[in-house]
Amino acid sequence: MSLAEQLTYPAVDLDEIESSAIWIESHPITRVRIDSLVFEGSPRLGGEDHDHVRVLAEAGDSLPAITVHRPTLRVIDGAHRVRAALLNGRTEIAARMLDCDEAAAFVLSVKANVTHGLPLSRQERAAAAARIIMTHPQWSDRAVAAATGISDKTVSRIRSQSGADSAQSATRLGRDGRLRPLDSGQRRRRAAAMFLDRPDAGLREVARATGLSPATVRDVRQRIDRGEDPVPGRYRTAESPGGATATRQRPAAGRLDRRTVVVDRQRLLAKLSEDPSLRLNEAGRRALRWLHHYSVDGNGIETLGQGLPCHWAPDVADLARSCAAAWAELAEQLQQRAE
Repeated sequence: MSLAEQLTYPAVDLDEIESSAIWIESHPITRVRIDSLVFEGSPRLGGEDHDHVRVLAEAGDSLPAITVHRPTLRVIDGAHRVRAALLNGRTEIAARMLDCDEAAAFVLSVKANVTHGLPLSRQERAAAAARIIMTHPQWSDRAVAAATGISDKTVSRIRSQSGADSAQSATRLGRDGRLRPLDSGQRRRRAAAMFLDRPDAGLREVARATGLSPATVRDVRQRIDRGEDPVPGRYRTAESPGGATATRQRPAAGRLDRRTVVVDRQRLLAKLSEDPSLRLNEAGRRALRWLHHYSVDGNGIETLGQGLPCHWAPDVADLARSCAAAWAELAEQLQQRAE
């Protein structure tokens, strides 16, 4: 089964979407008559850009082949190149012909116009996301975002506004091609119970037993380590009364108080730098350099968050949680030394 045919089924994953260009390039180039082509159904809401067409026309015949949906002869990618060829008096154009259904053709068209050429506007990407959500309701927000070039949070907002969730099942297709429940609260509690009974249980083992992703299982374990509820607040609202307290908590003896502690960061670092036991030996100086480099305050975190593009947010969030867990472990060790 070809990639484009697979795109019509819920089991498509993000890797298959991203590899679509390779699949398209595997098709031979042929010549098609321009007057046979169809331009309807394009993700460009305002049609072609005439200035861009004139720029392409100056390139003559050196432009790449266009992509065409063979069953309907609709242009998937290359409408501006077709207009440029017409401007140059051409009656034929080089094309790669794809056999796929129309829903897959639209996804490929959006993906192509996000990754190269004249990019789609934000409004056009949002409209394309809404259409893909309706034709592929089980695709995750991140999969739709990968195809349209907008953030997964924006996709989630579009999905809620369109009411698509009410018409689909309680599962969502993830980036790895696995179907997962939208409400994972009870599964998170099962994972938490497994960790409490067997603290050495592996992430993948718990993931297989509960149907969660390894990343979600890791988040559950980190929440337990921090003394938090393994189920985030957005999932607890759907649980039955008392569900939030049904999971046993680890014994609190010997653990740090997890309440926020306000520290004057600059003053503390200045005092540490003045301590001879730190600044007069290599190990101490290394610890000082490390603390100056890695300790952050609210302003620093806010600046970092504002500088990150939305498509990196999930990965950096995982990195932040990992660093937070490491800092928490250091705090435990230092607290035990102090006691």
